[in-house]
Amino acid sequence: MVVFQRLVTVVLSLLVAVSAAAQTLPNWLSHFSVHGYVSQAYAVSEKHQIFGIPSDGTTDYRDLALQFRYDPNRANTVVVQLRQQRFGESQRGSDSVELDWAFYQRHFNDHFSLKAGRIPLPLGIFNEAGGAAMTSPFFRPAYEFYDREYTSKTLDGALASLSLPGPRRWSFDVDGYYGRWALEQWNRSDEVDAKNAYGAQVWANTPIDGVRIGAGAYRCDVDPPVGVTVDYVMLHGSVDADLDRWRFSTEYLSGNLDRYGTYRAGYAQVGYQFTTRFSVHARRSVSRMNVTVNGHHLHVPLSEGTGLSFNYAATPSILFKLEGHTNDGLLREDVPRNIYAQPSQTRYVIASVVASF
Repeated sequence: MVVFQRLVTVVLSLLVAVSAAAQTLPNWLSHFSVHGYVSQAYAVSEKHQIFGIPSDGTTDYRDLALQFRYDPNRANTVVVQLRQQRFGESQRGSDSVELDWAFYQRHFNDHFSLKAGRIPLPLGIFNEAGGAAMTSPFFRPAYEFYDREYTSKTLDGALASLSLPGPRRWSFDVDGYYGRWALEQWNRSDEVDAKNAYGAQVWANTPIDGVRIGAGAYRCDVDPPVGVTVDYVMLHGSVDADLDRWRFSTEYLSGNLDRYGTYRAGYAQVGYQFTTRFSVHARRSVSRMNVTVNGHHLHVPLSEGTGLSFNYAATPSILFKLEGHTNDGLLREDVPRNIYAQPSQTRYVIASVVASF
């Protein structure tokens, strides 16, 4: 909580400083911008701790970011984003403010650009959104698809982006990348390195306004805490549709984890905008692992979740979310993770407010 208060103080100080400096450096500041958000929540589970949410509740549940962007001209951009995520009693997340993004982007023309540094990884619908605070109707995107044991928020390396026109009002956005990232571990705060990572993602923008289809793949060498390096190969696909009052999203992730087996995950999410301020969203998600133990194949039901979220936008920059979830699987955190255990059911509620600027 102390770190949270300090970061809010820093944000306010920066805004005051920028406002004061704007009177003396108008030309320079016209190319500089500051953006950010604060997503603060109260969360409580019914029985078991899950996603860091204890049965007696916690207010130590937040996601906040502060982004600095400098565009000296149309061809060059520098972005630095600081971020802090806290997930209650979970060992994931940190009390410290971390460097989330730090990259340079060169725009060669309207169709081609290069990025280098710590870059948001082009994977799925929500990974590049800078956090799900204002872009996702839930406090966080579907855990099963965006589980950081198999995916990453960022890439330390280089990325090339290409926009291509297509026939009959189709267009395509293509990203290719190379570098390294870090993967999280079950119920542990330390991470493992994923190196020699490379991949690509393609978004096909359809002739129907607001509808796009995406697909991608990546490969990386993972250095586990013990043992030899393993090879991850993952495929993913997405469909995203924003149709006036309706919003539909679905994504699927499938991967070969070398000697650790295979991982399959996906979700479907639908929402309806009743008024300009009020909307309701529902989500169903699932993840499975298949592992081989002593020559026998084991089917592991990791997670099967259902969620319902009510969103109310008090202003364009202030959003309230109230969501309830049920999860069946092996994600409860009050006992050690055991792939041989029977799935257990956990219910939890998250109430949050998001402020962006």
